[in-house]
Amino acid sequence: MARHLFPGGNTALGFFSFYDHILPEEETGRMIILKGGPGVGKSTFMRRVGAALEARGLAVEYLHCSSDPHSLDGIAARSAGFAMIDGTAPHIVDPRLPGAADSILNLGAFLDEKGLEARKGVILALQREISGCFAQAYRYLAAALPLRDDSAAIQKSLMDEKKLMSLFAPWLETLTERRALSAPGKSRSMFVSAITPEGCVNHLESFGARRVWRISGEWAGEAHRLLALLRHEALLHGMDVEALHCPVNPRRVEHLYLPAMDLLITTDNRYHAFTARAERTLCLDDARGREPTGAEEAALRFNAEEFDRLLRYACVSLARAKALHDELEAEYIPRMNFDGVEECWQKLQDALPVG
Repeated sequence: MARHLFPGGNTALGFFSFYDHILPEEETGRMIILKGGPGVGKSTFMRRVGAALEARGLAVEYLHCSSDPHSLDGIAARSAGFAMIDGTAPHIVDPRLPGAADSILNLGAFLDEKGLEARKGVILALQREISGCFAQAYRYLAAALPLRDDSAAIQKSLMDEKKLMSLFAPWLETLTERRALSAPGKSRSMFVSAITPEGCVNHLESFGARRVWRISGEWAGEAHRLLALLRHEALLHGMDVEALHCPVNPRRVEHLYLPAMDLLITTDNRYHAFTARAERTLCLDDARGREPTGAEEAALRFNAEEFDRLLRYACVSLARAKALHDELEAEYIPRMNFDGVEECWQKLQDALPVG
């Protein structure tokens, strides 16, 4: 089954990248870094590679672009140690092990550079306007983050810590029962949701996990702390962990996947609904020690409304950037020799790994 992730995100901290987590150096058999300008066919090329890998029996991760969720920034067949990624801005990637594992495929070599020289002024103006749209979106998200932090502080003040830990203890116990391996596990970070021109997009369903545990509650403010504890325990007891980070504040983990247990531990809130049946649910409201005061209720309501408003404005700015990027691609596409790209594909497909 194919999985869908985001290796980078539009966040309150700006563009945030987990590209170095796509395929660690020690697991890399071959990584191809695609270069070239907009409209040269990088995303389409990667889709063809991904389809070919799936046809050869390999599980494939499709790594989507947070600035255009229908476009790809990479694909990975981790069991075969293979990945292909877009190495252009804003996620500039260069070979880590040139020749030994990494190589560059420059689709920009098939551009009509002379034809583009005459459009330099238009291209530069579009690039500057696109950069301005992204900067504006990041300012909106940066303004929204303190509102969520304030709500999280209010929610924390409502919690009865002993009650919360009592509800949470069986989750930790399940992990500690698996004490068997002598070496600590490995942690990988990625986004499974993103703030995009189309709003909040998530691919939780693509995990297809056999088991699901769910943490629920308004804003689920304390979930990140519980997930941090679970992550620590899992690693300590030799389990590999995939940490799926918050698209607003990437310093916080929003979901965990434990491959050894085929277990997805998810935060459930209105920004990323996940309908799969959960074998365990921890509702944070059940751990409250008291109900919010009228002033706290008003603050929570204000924070939610203003957060949503700023989030919408950020998405509008990203949508404007996407429309301008489409104009930029329109400058490149007519000046691209796609026959050259097809020749690259013909040469590459026979060398792709087999499951």
